[in-house]
Amino acid sequence: MSALGHGLSQRWQAQWAGLSGRERAGLGLAASLLTLALVWSLAVAPAWRQWQQGQGQTAALQQQWQYMQALQAQASALKGQARLGPEEAARWLQTSVTTLGPTASVSVNGDMATAQFKGISGAALAQWLAQTRSQAQSLPVQARLSRSASATPLSALPAAVTSASAQATAPHPSSASAGPVLWDGQIVLQLPPKAKP
Repeated sequence: MSALGHGLSQRWQAQWAGLSGRERAGLGLAASLLTLALVWSLAVAPAWRQWQQGQGQTAALQQQWQYMQALQAQASALKGQARLGPEEAARWLQTSVTTLGPTASVSVNGDMATAQFKGISGAALAQWLAQTRSQAQSLPVQARLSRSASATPLSALPAAVTSASAQATAPHPSSASAGPVLWDGQIVLQLPPKAKP
């Protein structure tokens, strides 16, 4: 140890000895708090922030993984499904359109099918479109929809239709008392291609 360092050490010890017990305890406490703050800011706080960020990233990755699993299951189901020809798909569409009610019809022209309907609830239409994709392997390529001018009052509809429509469609503020929102329009669907020999 150098002479300067030895002199400072003796001077520090002399000043420390000159302090009262209460002053020594206060300085010891201040030094402990300063050390604790230094350890927190340099070691613990960065690790804590990193852990919190990791939790958010883990949740986002978990959600992405679940979405990918759902897509994989859907792809597997579609892959395992037998390929339909355009004739079978057209027959399925013409049979299934009856679930939309008496105002719905399907006409086929080449590799396209056009579904026309009046006064259909959004829930029924969405369900039918999902089924056309999975069952008839047909995809919508064009849609023209408009709000139906004649909405049936809720009291005139069967209970099952009322509850399904009320959950799936939001009524227009001005027609809240008139009943569920119903749709008129047409949807053009692309039929599946013919199977290659």
